[in-house]
Amino acid sequence: MILDPTESKSFEVFADADFAGNWNPLTAQDDPSTAKSRTGFVITYGACPILWVSKIQTCMSLSTTEAEYIALSQSLRDAIPIMQLLQKLKDQGFH
Repeated sequence: MILDPTESKSFEVFADADFAGNWNPLTAQDDPSTAKSRTGFVITYGACPILWVSKIQTCMSLSTTEAEYIALSQSLRDAIPIMQLLQKLKDQGFH
């Protein structure tokens, strides 16, 4: 992986969800997890990825919109503490 930091870019979060992408009517009776959506997100700083995640959501979504909101919520639960850490470092004089 080649990282090329860009000073003009700061902290960014890209999130997406796949609504029930594993759904298989043949195995759904025995494996209800096939009805769960998948969340994926990337958190970047200076255009360099610092965290990337892809995982099955813990609850079942009833629509694509709900799956997207869950993905956004999960990504921000990781992004907000990182933002707070960066702010504390900035307050301490690290740039």
